[in-house]
Amino acid sequence: MQKDLEHSLDRMTFMQQMINLDINMNRITRQILQHINSIDRKVKQINLSKHLKKEVDIGANGTQGYTIKQGLNKGKVISASK
Repeated sequence: MQKDLEHSLDRMTFMQQMINLDINMNRITRQILQHINSIDRKVKQINLSKHLKKEVDIGANGTQGYTIKQGLNKGKVISASK
């Protein structure tokens, strides 16, 4: 009787340990999956920012020039590149 009781207690502690191990493994697996998802999200964001950026046309529409506001040459545009 005593031996059967000890055996059943050992079995119960073993089952509890297995349940705890399973819970810990689920937590670790979840953390690994979250890390992988965050890396994927960062890579997608970097790729989008690389490929969707459009190059700016420097000096387009006369934006590099300066218009003189007063004096003899009022209204003339002085360009930056000569």
